[in-house]
Amino acid sequence: MSKPEFTPRRFLEGKHLQTVYNVLFPPDNTLEDEFFCESILLPTSDATGDHLWLQHNPPLSQVKKNSIPWNGIYILLIHGMEGSSESHYMVSVGKEALLRGYGVVRMNLRNCGKGFGLAGKPYNAGQSEDLDDVLNFIRTKFSSKVFVSGFSLSANMVLKFFGERRPQKVAAFSATSPPLDLKRSCDFIDSKAGAFYKHHFLSTMKEKVASGVYAIDEKTTQRVLKSKSFFDFDDFFTAPLAGYQNVLEYYHTCSSIRYLSGIKIPGLVVHADDDPVVPSHVWREVNWSAFPNIETVLTSKGGHVGFISDPSPDFPEGRWLPKILMDFFDRKRKSLSL
Repeated sequence: MSKPEFTPRRFLEGKHLQTVYNVLFPPDNTLEDEFFCESILLPTSDATGDHLWLQHNPPLSQVKKNSIPWNGIYILLIHGMEGSSESHYMVSVGKEALLRGYGVVRMNLRNCGKGFGLAGKPYNAGQSEDLDDVLNFIRTKFSSKVFVSGFSLSANMVLKFFGERRPQKVAAFSATSPPLDLKRSCDFIDSKAGAFYKHHFLSTMKEKVASGVYAIDEKTTQRVLKSKSFFDFDDFFTAPLAGYQNVLEYYHTCSSIRYLSGIKIPGLVVHADDDPVVPSHVWREVNWSAFPNIETVLTSKGGHVGFISDPSPDFPEGRWLPKILMDFFDRKRKSLSL
């Protein structure tokens, strides 16, 4: 693969500006007004009574005359920590996929976005069962040909999932800005360098805990709300509710770096060397050449799931990532004769 180059937009070269720009100035979510969109409530298979909220955009040819023909493939998009199906990258990549002839499902993790209040358990970085449930649904209802694209926390989940040597259900995947080693990523965001993002994410996660949506008692709630770090939050809350003995077991078991050698389908992993949320030194320690099914793109700039470029014919809205991901999926669609 020829390595695509990324040049940050003028005056937005910094890693923090690249990271927060899309959050402050997201693309218009035309997926729910200019395109047909339906909501789907999917029960999880773990007998908790929890539900996942999915947003489904069928291929354009199924809802509009004279549209690009459906290529037979669906793409499942999964957001990152405290994101949702409305996150900027979910919208921009989803739109690009539809315009190239794909069907799209945007998955909300438990209690995220429109799915808030539908689950008694939180999401976590290794929730393979939920991904499996959604894939089974897509393959049963829409198409047996599926691609998967995960971002940030869910990029880790995607890599872990495909490295677990599960039955083949997907033809290719992408993972953008993945925290490959959860313990070291936690240490990084809990450090002075990650203080801004730590406070942001902890505040939104604590708001959900304080709302009473989770199936925990008052004593646990108060302990979680007093967490001063990501490590404590995951130790008091995420790990035990996910069934792990402690936070270190959770981090060890769910870190995708342990599963890379098991990945047997084509994948693309994208990361920016200046990512202010996920430590890049972990990426550089990985011998990516040892994993022949994985293509990698490491840019010097771009922040965390940012990649804002100057507008150009290739990137009309100045968003670099959607084209890079969809070019990869288009190549795999052709090479795999899907």
